[in-house]
Amino acid sequence: MNQKLFVLFLCIISLYSCDKTTNINERYFTPSYTKEGIINKYYNTIHLKNKQNTKTGLDYSWIKKLNDSIYSKEVYNPAFKIQSSKEFMIQGSEVIETSYKRFYSRDTLTAVYPDNVSATYMTFGKDSVYYDVKLKNKDSIHILVRQSTKMIKDTIVDNKQAKIIEQVTTNTVFFGKTPRDTTMYQVRSVYVEDIGLWQSTLTADSYIRKKILVEQLLPEQFDKISKHNIKRVGYIDFDNTIDKDNELDLCTSHEFIADYYNGGNDRAGFIGGKGNLKKLVLSKLNTSKLNNESGYLTFRFVINCKGQAGKFVTNQADFKYNEKQFSEETIMHLYDIISGVKHWRPVIIRNTKRDSYFYVTFILKNGAIQDILP
Repeated sequence: MNQKLFVLFLCIISLYSCDKTTNINERYFTPSYTKEGIINKYYNTIHLKNKQNTKTGLDYSWIKKLNDSIYSKEVYNPAFKIQSSKEFMIQGSEVIETSYKRFYSRDTLTAVYPDNVSATYMTFGKDSVYYDVKLKNKDSIHILVRQSTKMIKDTIVDNKQAKIIEQVTTNTVFFGKTPRDTTMYQVRSVYVEDIGLWQSTLTADSYIRKKILVEQLLPEQFDKISKHNIKRVGYIDFDNTIDKDNELDLCTSHEFIADYYNGGNDRAGFIGGKGNLKKLVLSKLNTSKLNNESGYLTFRFVINCKGQAGKFVTNQADFKYNEKQFSEETIMHLYDIISGVKHWRPVIIRNTKRDSYFYVTFILKNGAIQDILP
C-alpha cells in the first residue's frame, strides 16, 4: 500500500471511530427507528402503599429525529391525546433538552431555562448531572422542577447492552411567588440499546409506579389505531374473537364500553388483585402446554357490568416487541384458565357499574411465566 493510500485509510478509520464514539449513546435513548421514528407503548401499574389494589394505565412515547442533531419526543395518553412534547440533542454522554411543554385540558406549561440556556436532563456517563427548569403558564402558575441524574451501572438485557439510570426529582408548584405543593420521588430506569427506555420504577411517598415496555409500533400503525372513531385503545371486534360464538350481555351498546383506564379507584379487574390472580393461574397451570414459549401474550376482553368476562382476543409479541405467533396449545390453555374465572370486578363510573375493556398479559420465558400484568 503506498503512503497516500495508507494515510487516507487511517483518516477514514479515525473519522469512523470519532463518529461512532460521538453517536454511540444515541442507541440507548432512541429506539432503532425508521425516518419517522418508532412509538414505544408502555403499561403503567401504580401500587398504592398499604393497599392491595393497583391502578393500571398506559402511554405511548414517540421519538423521532428531526435533523442531524435534534430529536423530538411526544408522549400520548391511552386516548391518544398528547401529554407532553420535548426536543433534545445528544452530546457525548449527555442528553440536553432544548424545549419542553406539558399539555393539560385547559392549560399548557412551557419550560423556561435559567439564563435562557438548555438543560441536561439525562446522562449515560459516570458524573451526576443537574436539571433545574421552571414550567410556566401564561398567567401565574408554574412548577419548579429540580432533578439530579446519575448512571448506576452497565448491564445486559436480552443479550443487549443496557444502562441503569437513577433520578431524584423535586416538583414545587407555585401560584405567583407562593409555593403550594412539593412532591419528591425517585426513578430507576433501564435503557436498552436500540430499544430506548425498557422499564422504570418510580417511588413516591404514597405509591410506586412500574412502567414496562410491551410493544413497539411503526408510525403508520399508531396513526391507524389513533384515528378510528369508536374504535378506541381497547376496542374489540366482536366478530373476530376466540369465543365469538358465545354471547355476552352488555348493559349498554358496544360503542359505550368504557376503556380499562376509566373508573379511578373503582377500575375493572380481578377480585382480590394481582396476587390472587397469580395464585389462580399457577394452581391450574400445566407447564407442558407452554411449549418453551417466550414473549408477551396478552388477552384483551370485556368485563360487563355484572362482572362476567367474554369476547377474548390476543396480542402476541416477542421480547424485541415484534409480532409473533404463540402455539395454539399455549394460547388455548391460558385462555381456558382466564375465561374460566366466573366473576370479575366491574368498573364503577359515577356510582354506576359499567361494561369495560380489560387485559391480562402473560410474560413467558422459556416455557415459564415470569410475570402477569396488570
